Amino acid sequence: MVLGRLLFAAALFIGTAVACNSAPKVPVSTAALQKAYWGLPTEGPAADVTSQVTCPNGYPCDVFANAANYAGSKSDLNNRLTVIWTCRPQNFVLSEVVASGLKVRMDCIGGLPLVPRRIDILEASWGAPNGQTVDVTQSVRDICGTGSSRCQVPAIAQIFGRPDRIATVKTLRIRYTCNGQTTPGQQAVENSVADLRCERGADLN
Repeated sequence: MVLGRLLFAAALFIGTAVACNSAPKVPVSTAALQKAYWGLPTEGPAADVTSQVTCPNGYPCDVFANAANYAGSKSDLNNRLTVIWTCRPQNFVLSEVVASGLKVRMDCIGGLPLVPRRIDILEASWGAPNGQTVDVTQSVRDICGTGSSRCQVPAIAQIFGRPDRIATVKTLRIRYTCNGQTTPGQQAVENSVADLRCERGADLN
């Protein structure tokens, strides 16, 4: 009788342990710098400072928006730092735009794995809401790459330019699909980020 109770208790313990271990594992995510831009909107491609961003201690990594960090850059409070990085194996492209004196925390936030859905860029435009716009579809595709399941695209003139050369606030508009299904699309005003995501309500429950 005692032996039977001991065997039952052992089986219950093993079953509980298996149930606890069957929870989805949070994947270990690795960050990698993709692009970095520093400067004023008028600087265009000259604002690319990717080669000047280093993370000596690995990731997570703080990148400071400080003119002293970028050779030849003038100290101007209108300067912006934009950093784009990737997270694997989730296939995320993350980005942030900050003002002079602040910092970007280049990190990959962990979480339970979601159903991966591929983002494909249909079209993208950049310009003033009631002014001239330009097609920037290929530039957005270059940022998101192939197979990304989340893509944050920074809306900055250093990447997309100033189509009308007038200092009005520009808007980035993007239409995209998730596994081939059309989404409502996203837009972002200058110096913010268009966050392209494919999660559904069922993924988050």
